Amino acid sequence: MSEKKQIQIIGKGCKKCERLHDEVIKAVKDTGRPEEYEITKVTEVNKFADLDIFITPGLRINGQVISEGRVLSANKIKDYL
Repeated sequence: MSEKKQIQIIGKGCKKCERLHDEVIKAVKDTGRPEEYEITKVTEVNKFADLDIFITPGLRINGQVISEGRVLSANKIKDYL
């Protein structure tokens, strides 16, 4: 079995961060293969810059920054999965 794809949601837990988390969950479910993904939240502000995120919410997939400062729709997120 291959490694799970890593999805990181970076933010302090604001409403936008929570909406992004909800959209990520929906996108992963829509793939029909949710077991292939591991979703984590990074809320420690001192780690944001280490992850190349300077505006929250941020989204990283397999270490690549996908977005900063906006909430992507589930459909847009699926384009990156």
